[in-house]
Amino acid sequence: MTTTTITRRCCGTSVGGRIRRTIAGRTEYALLGRAWWPIGWAMVAGHAADEGQASPEAALVAETAEELGLTVQSCTPLLAVDLPNLCQSPPARPVAGHRWTVYDVEVAPDTALCPDPTETTGAEWISGEELQRLAEATIAYARTGRPARDQHRLTLEAVWVELLARTGDITATAADRQAVARLYTTPPDEYWTGGGLVPAHHLARGGR
Repeated sequence: MTTTTITRRCCGTSVGGRIRRTIAGRTEYALLGRAWWPIGWAMVAGHAADEGQASPEAALVAETAEELGLTVQSCTPLLAVDLPNLCQSPPARPVAGHRWTVYDVEVAPDTALCPDPTETTGAEWISGEELQRLAEATIAYARTGRPARDQHRLTLEAVWVELLARTGDITATAADRQAVARLYTTPPDEYWTGGGLVPAHHLARGGR
């Protein structure tokens, strides 16, 4: 069997942005459809240390501009937490998962979303009620026990169920969150190694 040596692993860090605006008294959240693993709709996010950014805030500004075409006016730390969620990159070492820093992000309220066609499948402003429904769709799928790879794209990315439950933007029971953890700790069928996608079973054991 052909094997591929891992030359690039996940950096083990993630930065995320909760972007909200208020229109006619209604709070809306900016969500994007993920074009890569993991599946679902999500807040803007990316690896904090991948591109040599000076700080998590700098990484967040860059990700927001790249994924949504929005300019960050200000950001306030909301949450810092270590989670065992996996992404499209080969897992970090020595501990798989990500150290998350999530921010409350302010952008110009009248700025149009310009989602990146490679990084996303689109983007929308949605209400808090719609956000809760997306989370509930993810929870319902997680409880079926079916594979993470078959999760419907019109659901909330699993790790954001956990993160937004922690920030208080959605409601999920402890049992709900435990069920969803199965999804975000499932490895992908293919890994991005820097030069392209490689089937997981083709990766050589070891590698840096």
